Amino acid sequence: MTIIPDLIDYVTPSDAAICLHEAGHATAALVVGLAPSLIEIVENNPGSPGLARSRIPQGTQQERRIIACAALAVEFQLYEAGRLVDGFGAQIDEATFIRIAVGNNAALDKILYFGADHADENGVWPKANDEAFIASARGLSAVLPMALIKELAETLLTERQLDCPRVIEIGAKHLPGSKSTWRCS
Repeated sequence: MTIIPDLIDYVTPSDAAICLHEAGHATAALVVGLAPSLIEIVENNPGSPGLARSRIPQGTQQERRIIACAALAVEFQLYEAGRLVDGFGAQIDEATFIRIAVGNNAALDKILYFGADHADENGVWPKANDEAFIASARGLSAVLPMALIKELAETLLTERQLDCPRVIEIGAKHLPGSKSTWRCS
């Protein structure tokens, strides 16, 4: 039984959207050979920068960049499939999608992608940086396995926290040849 709905409230944001975002990071980590030690929903944690988080080994600079833009890549897949809606169930337009995805959801992800915060005093990033981040995410969106993303997101939504062995167990079903390279730290 699927618990991620076909239409996902992206504006509010919904728990489903949050779990899909985080599952994107975890999936990209598995694809590049890194096993997340933890994926969790953050409950009432005022010091947390988001509502969910992953702990992923450091990896190379290129691996970190792939993992950082993976959540946006997932959101592109969902947007292009017409699955992202507002709180009333109406599909969002591209300007709204980009504003939320790049302006809000990817705030920390962009810092991880570029290795530094390039926002001005109003929190606005240089257009060239946003365009480079978007282009990387669009390219990655074509190769991330949505079945793995969906299973990780649904499991996270249900269990609220996944440790490394659980992430590997799920990942092995979708990327069977990779299991031998993943190690829990």
